[in-house]
Amino acid sequence: MRDHFSATTLTPEQAEILEIPEVRVDGVLKSTGRARYTRDFRLPGMLWAKFLMSPYPHARIVSIDASAAKAVPGVHVVLTTDDIGRRRLGRQVADWPVLASERVRYVGERVAAVAAVTLEAAEEAVKQLEVVYEELPAVFDAEDALRPDSPILHLDWEEYYPQGRAPSLRHPNAPSYAFSQKGEEEIERVFANAHIVVEDAYYGPRQHQGYIEPRGCIVWIDEQGTVQVVSTNKTPFSLRDALATIAELPSDRVVVDCRFIGGDFGGKGGSVEEFPCYFLARATGRPIRAIMTYTDELTSANPQHEAKYYLRTAVNREGAIIAHDVRAYQNAGAYVAMRPNPPTSARSGLGCLSPYSIPNVRFEGYNVYTNLVPSGAMRAPGDFHRGHAGEGHIDHIARELGMDPLVFRLRNCLRPGDTLLNGEKVRNPRAVEVLETLRRETNWDQAPRVPHQGRGIALRYRHVGAGKSELLLRLLSDGTIEAITGNADQGGGSHTVIQRAAAATLSVDPKHVRVRFGTTAEALRDPGSGGSRTTTMVGHAAIDGALVLKDKLEDLAAEVMGWPAGDVRLQGGQFVVSSTGECMPYQEVAARIAAGPVVEAVGAYDPAEHRSDEGGDFNFIADMIEVEVDPETGRVHPTQAVAVIDVGTIINPVAHQGQLDGGFIYGLGQAMTEELIHEAGTIITASLGEYKLPTQMDAPRFRTVLLPRAEGPGPFGAKSAGENTNTGVGGAIANAVLDAVGVQITACPITAERVFEALQELTASTVP
Repeated sequence: MRDHFSATTLTPEQAEILEIPEVRVDGVLKSTGRARYTRDFRLPGMLWAKFLMSPYPHARIVSIDASAAKAVPGVHVVLTTDDIGRRRLGRQVADWPVLASERVRYVGERVAAVAAVTLEAAEEAVKQLEVVYEELPAVFDAEDALRPDSPILHLDWEEYYPQGRAPSLRHPNAPSYAFSQKGEEEIERVFANAHIVVEDAYYGPRQHQGYIEPRGCIVWIDEQGTVQVVSTNKTPFSLRDALATIAELPSDRVVVDCRFIGGDFGGKGGSVEEFPCYFLARATGRPIRAIMTYTDELTSANPQHEAKYYLRTAVNREGAIIAHDVRAYQNAGAYVAMRPNPPTSARSGLGCLSPYSIPNVRFEGYNVYTNLVPSGAMRAPGDFHRGHAGEGHIDHIARELGMDPLVFRLRNCLRPGDTLLNGEKVRNPRAVEVLETLRRETNWDQAPRVPHQGRGIALRYRHVGAGKSELLLRLLSDGTIEAITGNADQGGGSHTVIQRAAAATLSVDPKHVRVRFGTTAEALRDPGSGGSRTTTMVGHAAIDGALVLKDKLEDLAAEVMGWPAGDVRLQGGQFVVSSTGECMPYQEVAARIAAGPVVEAVGAYDPAEHRSDEGGDFNFIADMIEVEVDPETGRVHPTQAVAVIDVGTIINPVAHQGQLDGGFIYGLGQAMTEELIHEAGTIITASLGEYKLPTQMDAPRFRTVLLPRAEGPGPFGAKSAGENTNTGVGGAIANAVLDAVGVQITACPITAERVFEALQELTASTVP
């Protein structure tokens, strides 16, 4: 692999290529309706799959009678765990049964699978299935689940891990627990000597990711016995390996195709339907199709977890935070199988005050089983909840001190040389810069006071993720370079990043680079989009492969053109002979080269080879949101918003801005309208009429201020974009409400009802 400097330093020639307005690689197919999504896929003889789902949050399965279901005309097969055996799936913790075995643990858990000629026949067969349940005690709250008298949801949890590798759990209902401490071991002595100590409790609800395309799959077994899968899953290689394990097949006997995905926002990194569909395909010898409805999505998919944070912070007389104590609970739901890192997910609760420098920290976090739908990832997983809690807590402290909230943040934010709450280093923190820019851009110090209007701010950061990725570059007969990647572009624009990074490195127009998604049988391994890592991974892999390919093309150009060996350079879209100045257009020479043997290059990125001793890389973001509050109803109306964002080199300018704008609206929904509400485990916000995603009409005026500096870890110094602008919105709006009418809203969404209730309590507390 080429060295880090050559892969991240942007030359003037490369910058000129990146200034060419991007044309999205998949744009024509999507805008003309020719993109083939999972729902569009058709095969002869395809059967519909439907699933019987549990009506109870926790129950023992006494018996299943499928005779009436099998008699429905058009039904080919009905499967239960008795037919497929006890098989569990999981990315790291294999705790989720393909079909419920012996007991169900949430409303919506799949108990039986049906395959029929029509969707109507499959649905009728599901209605005809007769199941006898014995209800068991259920628990829905994470703290309640840890009480001594709570039901134990997974008596056989040790079986979920490889032999001899089961962890020692602090509680059977807590698959992961984390504790960490920084600074003074006797932290209570610091609290005892503080000027003030402020305590808060915050709640973040379960929320759906809100992608436009419901999840689904097509599964069949071809004539060679290979399992073929078309899926909405954005991690094709992980799905391939998991399905191969469940099917007890070598990985190369499973091929996954997920070329087009209609949105993700974290929700499509896991799969459930593909596994029972495989067994239906095996039993029938026919292709099986399963497409979720949006009601299925809202009631039984993998939403963002519910979270609780208990924060306690000590401050000295100078306004410096001297100690912070946090206890966090993440409600995992019934299973943790779909989380990529469930053994360590409890640690994430440490991040409420992540942008601040605090010398003494104690943290305790739990990830907890309950009888709710299993939770998954959502745009910047958990960061929105932590942002609401942490930034609301910061404003509370500032008010107790009588300090301006922006000044208080400047007093305590991370600076060069500071470490994170867990003691880790940060490379080039830009917290001060984004805050000072926000102060200037919003005229923070001169804003007039208007009754029932308020302004709130938030300071957050988001890490730039990493992961191993590979791709293949190949010269085609017309001189075009084809890049074959296994990274599924779920809407973030990763294929356009590959095209532009490769073109800039090769010094050719982006139109000469064609990017194509390859199935797991064709492409090299990629971990999938997500985690603010995609641009870094695929961009570096594209650069690495392009550097190798460029060397080959320069040598081969000399050979086919009769130029002096070692004297040819590809630059400015031309092959140039250095000694004579003779030049010819890239495509003309490349077409001659392509007439010979195949020319290929593998590009690879391994973050271990690019790790910096200076610490981790982060985007810092400062938000200001202004609201009007109606004191008679509690209605909150955001009127304007400004986000100042620390960015690196921008590879796709249009898509980059789209990610920032869309992220803000996404955060607005998280902050003000979105909540999956359940009654005894049953989701009652079961339609988009009840679960309210924000629209353009809900959005205030929004302006972004970009602070570019080409020092990120990504290609040419890029950073991340997609998970930056939603994380601080809840905290900023809550703080604006506090500024407007004096009530602190500690739970999202910040609805009129919650604000009205808080105002009523405030009035009652001030009446003599």
